[in-house]
Amino acid sequence: MLSFYQTPLDVLYLVLTIGFGTLVVFLAVALFHVIGILKNVNRVSEKAKDTVDLINHYLWQPIKILLMILEKTKGFREKSKK
Repeated sequence: MLSFYQTPLDVLYLVLTIGFGTLVVFLAVALFHVIGILKNVNRVSEKAKDTVDLINHYLWQPIKILLMILEKTKGFREKSKK
């Protein structure tokens, strides 16, 4: 028989070594997946930013201009109703 497994402490060290090695491999794989997820989040947030910029440029800016025109012509519209 192997001389390494003579005491329970030797078996404990072996089991701890195998467990620690398994944990390290698991953490490496998990870190790889987290990095991939963060890359995807970065891409999605960039696309969302572009979409918000387009909405601001093509939708909100004309509405603001229309509201400004309506505010400026408010006095003229009230005079024409009288």
